[in-house]
Amino acid sequence: MDFESIMNMPVIGQIIANAIEDGRQWGQSFANNFYWVGNRDNIANLMILESTAWSVGNGILSGLIGLAGIPTDIAITLYSNIRLASALFALYGIDIRSESSRLLVLAAAAGVSVSELANQLGTKAGSQAIQKVLMSIPGKTFAEINKALGIKLISKAGEKTFVNVAKMMPFVGSAVGGTVNGVMMNACGHSVIAFIRAWNRL
Repeated sequence: MDFESIMNMPVIGQIIANAIEDGRQWGQSFANNFYWVGNRDNIANLMILESTAWSVGNGILSGLIGLAGIPTDIAITLYSNIRLASALFALYGIDIRSESSRLLVLAAAAGVSVSELANQLGTKAGSQAIQKVLMSIPGKTFAEINKALGIKLISKAGEKTFVNVAKMMPFVGSAVGGTVNGVMMNACGHSVIAFIRAWNRL
């Protein structure tokens, strides 16, 4: 599977944009509610649990579709991981409305740590230093970084060869697809929280 070709599809860019905005609104709905003040960690865990359950259901559905469901599974994984990451950023008070901040969401969803991101950008691992570099990156380079992160993220779903093979047999595929999607979503959520905590400490 050619992940770069998938990433170049116009629909993928729209999926990413929608996921970031939908997640931002979801996270803000909790962040702006006085009832949840002081309970961010509990809400974050609830968001991860809800996203995991949603992902398991969609994994089962796309598994029943069979081989035709593989691109669908990638789109669902991409959307759900980025939406969850975006929601967690909003919940913890990180403004993701700027283009440079949206790159942070992609990096966190793709499992890139703050220090790895700093290394890739050629700067020290400090939130202000990273933001300064991000704001000074030319548009073309910025797009390439976004693309590389997107490819890394969708490859998490697409490179699960044994899952794709299992999906040739619909009933086995639905069980395996649902389980793997759930595990991946749970891991993604906790990885994003680790990124956010590291970011806030810098």
